[in-house]
Amino acid sequence: MTKSKVTTGLALIVLSAAAVLFTGCRNTAGVKPADGAGSGGGGNSGAGGGGVLLDTAVLTLSPDKLDIKVKAVTADGSPVTVEGCTETELPSGTETTLHAQGLTALQGLDCGHNKLTALNVQGLSALKELHCRGNQLTALNVQGLSALQKLDCRYNQLTALNVQGLTALQGLDCGGNQLTALNVQGLTALQVLYCYGNKLNAAAFEQLFTGLPQREESDEAKCILYREEAGEENHNDFSSPSGLAEAFNTARTVKKWKMYKKDASGNNLEI
Repeated sequence: MTKSKVTTGLALIVLSAAAVLFTGCRNTAGVKPADGAGSGGGGNSGAGGGGVLLDTAVLTLSPDKLDIKVKAVTADGSPVTVEGCTETELPSGTETTLHAQGLTALQGLDCGHNKLTALNVQGLSALKELHCRGNQLTALNVQGLSALQKLDCRYNQLTALNVQGLTALQGLDCGGNQLTALNVQGLTALQVLYCYGNKLNAAAFEQLFTGLPQREESDEAKCILYREEAGEENHNDFSSPSGLAEAFNTARTVKKWKMYKKDASGNNLEI
């Protein structure tokens, strides 16, 4: 069974089918989720083999666009039950428009492991969690999402990510992208950061460590910086140059951040 979830303060939209397609996007069962800053529910689970209708897609959620077109395909042709919308049942293989109400109150969105090439979340001022991992996003605009506490955008194709002003953000997983810089200055609530699998050089890490907020030991703040495997392009020697070494040691000893690497088995080992 495959599930896609949209959570609002008032309603929960759950679509269960072998394949659920938002405006043409595919959700293929059997994709193995990666670990990181939270799971957020939804994603793929169980059996069921969804077919492919389109290779690319755009999912748009904004307060002025309350209609979400969904085409649900089930292996046996049975309908899909829908909660939290005007429609309560989707016929298999037929495109249906869901009238999702109250998106300004949307608090959680999980659209991971699809083939989304774009995602518009502008105007979702109440959004607390966004999970869009495992898509094909080349850009993601999260500016103005002042309530956002958790962002999981790992395993996309992001070359830049602007998280400035997200003062409520506690967990950020942007691993497995193509980031060459990551500025976390001013993210006063940040406690968990996954940034492995990018293209962060020594200068980028010096900026990142300098921008990390002050934490307490009890916060158990942590950064996962790189992977010990082929293809890892992040810098992995934090003893030089001197500016990087100083920023790294200050983040660990003064700001109380623990630094980790992933070993070949995917375990987090403290540096």
